Amino acid sequence: MAALRTHPKERLGTAAATAAVVSWSFGPILIKLADLPGRPLALYRLWLGFGAMLAAQLVVSGRLTGRAFRRSALGGLLFGVNMLIFFSAVKETSIADVSLITALQPALVLVVAGRWFGERVGRREVVLTAISLTGVGLVILGSAGSPEWSAWGDVLATGALLSFTGYFLASKSARGDLGALEYMTAVMGWAALVVTPVVVTTTDLPPVSGHDWLVLGAFVLIPGAGGHLLMNWAHRYVDVSVSSLMVVAAPVLSALLAVPFFGEAFGPLHAIGSAMVVVALVTLVRSSGEVVDVVEGEPEA
Repeated sequence: MAALRTHPKERLGTAAATAAVVSWSFGPILIKLADLPGRPLALYRLWLGFGAMLAAQLVVSGRLTGRAFRRSALGGLLFGVNMLIFFSAVKETSIADVSLITALQPALVLVVAGRWFGERVGRREVVLTAISLTGVGLVILGSAGSPEWSAWGDVLATGALLSFTGYFLASKSARGDLGALEYMTAVMGWAALVVTPVVVTTTDLPPVSGHDWLVLGAFVLIPGAGGHLLMNWAHRYVDVSVSSLMVVAAPVLSALLAVPFFGEAFGPLHAIGSAMVVVALVTLVRSSGEVVDVVEGEPEA
């Protein structure tokens, strides 16, 4: 009987986790919808995100400690760099390419950075990583030559993958003695401070239109607060091993959403490549027991 009583909550938890993944998949769509260039858009997104998280942190604990800022400095620097590169990549090339390239982060952490933490990497992990890389290659091949594709954009997406992996590893160390909300608030603050002088000195800041303010607001509410609130609520009823695997679907959803929104290509090579990436990454996460925390390791947008 106890199992029957908890069953409805489990269904609601799964629905909430699904809604969170869908909301995160709208991140690249919102970047593309904005009229602002990538770097100014990243700047405004970070300051708005920091303001929202700071307000939440002050409500929860009444303060943000200097120790949190000291411990989050490296993570904040890398997160700021990632935001600049990721937003620019989405503006430059197809959403399918950016989403699938940056989705390789779990494989990169496991196969490359995992060695730094003394974790054993076997032949199975190497083969699965090779499969996911092949899948991304097929997606890029399918996009090549289309109006929305750009080789430079794919290079930027690779830079976003590397910088986000660095941020993830820095967070793994810093989060040992900091709460998730406190850490992410400080990270957002550092990222905004790092990005501001870079954008101001290298880019002419255009005026923000009403349309862009709507997009920025949607950014904070949908993939930001909405996605995290839904997933954090779902954690009580859904095993994190399940929710972390669900997150792998977000890049494919982003690529599919780009078809009706922007008319981007999604042909047979995209479908086959996306399937290879998803299956390989799901198998990697399940077989390694390495679970990506969807609070600290969120999709970049």
